[in-house]
This record gives sequence, C-alpha cells and structure tokens, in this order.
Amino acid sequence: MNNLKFLFKYILQFLKFLYKITTIVLTFIPRILKILTYNINKRLKFSISFKMTAIYTLIFSILLFLLSIGLIIGFRLYLINEVHDELTKYSTVANNYTKLSKNLKDFNINVFSNIKYVTLSVFDEKESLVYSTEKNKNNVVFNKDSPPFTLINETNQQLVYVTTKVSLKNNIYFIQFSKNLIRENLYLGIFASIISILNILSLIFTLSIGSKTSKKMLLPIKNMTKTTQAISINALERRLNVSNSHDELKQLAETFNDMLDRIQNSYEMQNQFVSDASHELRTPIAVIQGYVNMLYRWGKDDKEVLEESIIAIKSESENMKDLVEKLLFLARSDKNSQKIYKEEFNINILIDDIIKETKLIDASHVITTNINEELLIYADKKLLKQAIRIFIDNSIKYTPIGGSINLNSYVKKKNLILEVIDTGIGIPKDDLPYIFNRFYRCDKSRAKDSGGTGLGLSISKWIIGIHNGSIVVESRLNIGTKIIIGLPIGKQI
Repeated sequence: MNNLKFLFKYILQFLKFLYKITTIVLTFIPRILKILTYNINKRLKFSISFKMTAIYTLIFSILLFLLSIGLIIGFRLYLINEVHDELTKYSTVANNYTKLSKNLKDFNINVFSNIKYVTLSVFDEKESLVYSTEKNKNNVVFNKDSPPFTLINETNQQLVYVTTKVSLKNNIYFIQFSKNLIRENLYLGIFASIISILNILSLIFTLSIGSKTSKKMLLPIKNMTKTTQAISINALERRLNVSNSHDELKQLAETFNDMLDRIQNSYEMQNQFVSDASHELRTPIAVIQGYVNMLYRWGKDDKEVLEESIIAIKSESENMKDLVEKLLFLARSDKNSQKIYKEEFNINILIDDIIKETKLIDASHVITTNINEELLIYADKKLLKQAIRIFIDNSIKYTPIGGSINLNSYVKKKNLILEVIDTGIGIPKDDLPYIFNRFYRCDKSRAKDSGGTGLGLSISKWIIGIHNGSIVVESRLNIGTKIIIGLPIGKQI
C-alpha cells in the first residue's frame, strides 16, 4: 500500500515537472518563431542584396530544375530507344533463322538464351506460350504490339517488347523479345544523381557568388547612405562621389548632388534673407530707440527736440511697416498662399490711373505715355498695379529732378507689352543679373538715402511671374533704364 502511494506521488511529481517543461517550451517557441519571422521579414523588406540574391537564385534554380528534368527525360527516352533498336535487331536475326528452318524444332532458340536481361518467347497462333528462355514461365506475358516505351509486368519489372509474326509450314507463330531495364535504370539513376549533385553545387556556387556580387554592385548605395547620414545643416557642402560610377547609380548620385546644391543655395539664401531683414529692421529700431532716449533725457521740456523726435519716429515706423508688409508678401508668395483675384479689365484705364496718381505724388519729374492701346485683359488688377508702381517708384528714385518717366502699353505678337522708360542714372552692367534678388542694391548709400529696402523688384518679379509674364531690363549708365514687361493676352494668364 505504501509502495502504491509512493508510486502515485512519484508519477504526480513527474507529471507536474513535465507540465512545467511543456509550459516553458510552449512559452519560448512562439517568441523564437516571432524573432525568426521578424528577422526574415526584416531581411526581405530592407536588404536589397538579399532580395536580389534570393530572386536570381530562385529563377536560376527553377531553370536548372526544368533543364535537369528535361535532360533526365531525354536520357531515359534515349535508353529506351536504344533498347528497342537492340530488340529489333534480335527480332530481325530471329526472322532470318526461321526462314532457314523447316519447323520450330529446327529453330535455334538457344542462341538468344545467354543474352543478359533479354528474354525470347515464342507464342502460337492462339497466343499460347510455346517456348521461352525465361525460367519462370508465369512472368511471360504476350504483347502483340511493339510500342517504343516500357511496360510494367505483374512483378513490377520494367520491360520493353518487340513482337514479330512468322510463318512455318502454314503455322503462325509470334516471336517476342523483351528486355528488363535493370541496367538502363541503373544508368539513369547514376545520371540523375550526377545531375542532382551538380545542381546542388551550382546553387551553392550561385548563392555565394551572387551574394558577393550583389553586395559589390550595391556598394555605391552603402557609400551614399554613409554620406547622406553625414550631411547636416553644418555640413551641407558634402557631396556623393560619382567618379567611379558608370551606371544608373551615377545618375541617381548626380541628381542627389543637384538636390543638395539647391538645398544649400536655398539655405544660404534664407540665411542671407534673415540677415538682411534683421539688418534692415535694426536701423529703424536703433533710430527710434535713439530718439526715445533723447526724449527721455531732454525732450520733455524742449519743443524742438520733441517735434524732431516725433517726426523721425513716425518716419522710421512707416519704413518698418513698409518693410514688414513686403516681407510678409514675399513669405506668402514663397508658401504659395498669396491670394490672386483675376478679373477682366481695361489695361489702358489702369495705365491712365497710374499716371494721374504719380503726377499728384511727384511733381518734380515729367510723367507721360506715348502709346496706351485700349485692351481688355484678364489679370489681378491690384497686384499688376502694384508691380507697375514699383517700377515707376524706382524710376523716380534714380532719375534726377526734371527727368522724364514714360509708361507705354501696346500689343505685340498676341502679348501685352508694358514699358517703363526713364532718363535716370542707369544700372551698371555687372549689377543687372542681380537687381531682382532680395535686398540687393546697386548703390547702397544712394538706396539708403532714397529709403529703399531692396525688396520691391523681387515683389514685382513674383507678380509678373504668377501671371506667366516676362521682364527684360535694358539700361545704360547716365542715359536711362527701360523695363519691358510681357504678359499673355486672354484668360490663360
């Protein structure tokens, strides 16, 4: 009884131990499978080298498999055809013997009894076995047809048959030769084994060479990755090396380098823009701060200082307001958030309005128009007026008192042409390519005296550009400047 209790207790402890082991195994197996699945998916998702090697190896293995199957089938058909030809020769020899024999007894059957794997059988007209070199007569089956393929008998032997019909003294007999394909199957097995070994070696070789080749081919991408990881705001000058590339990766690297050039130029322009804007704002702020300090010290009781300070502060605050408005305009244009309201209007009426307003503002210059054709256009009237005013304001600033400013409007080759012609100081040839850059000034001291910020021409260029127009500037020093604006006519602008 005690032994049974001890045995039962031992079995129970063993089952508990087995349960714990099973629980631990079942707990870790999903984790292991998950890790393996994750690593495989990671390789499949991110490793181009692994994907290339796997895909090309799969394609190569499929082609190799199909080729091997074709070779094995072809070799087997060749062996069977050779056996059929061999049996056909034996059948021809046997037929010749029968022609020389008077009866079946005279037919020398024993000549064929020593041929290995070949069996000679003779059947009468009723397809009954008369004689056979096969010891076990139960294995002999009559096969009247002679197909060039194998037949499997009751003992699962593969045989090829050749049967011929002969006549001896008005008696009909069938001479049948059959061959067991033991030797041929051995040859086929050896051939298939060699093909299989060669296939395995070829796959291993393909995997190893393919992996190394794909990694070597993708080495430029690895170098690109390292270079791009090293690029930052403080290292925008770094570029991908394309000297050793002569394929599609070279084009990719060159495109990437071009993109980096554009990013670097944009970043430098942004830095320059921020620097220039800070500089432009610093001056009026410093002026305002200086006058405020002067008011704080002496201007409370001095009316002249008070009046001078108020006028200066008002002027500088208006300059700051103008600058900020222009900066906001350019910021909206950069983000494509500047609203455009296009409508149909007469350009000649707009030109007349601008000339009248300019004459009211400036009486020290001669403002005229030589040609102002009546034309209906589709554009943003307010923005187009702003652009023209910017060009005229620049002409006023840089044209000596008494000089003339001419504003023309006419149609040429289905385009609206606007001309602003002045007799001012002109623009140096070296400065012409840069006059539309933000904060650019040809003569900073003169521009400062005239109150310019260097943003007006950038705004006017954007306005003309958003209307699909063009701007041509012709200028000669001390003779004058001619601005030619071209705008397409119709709703296409």
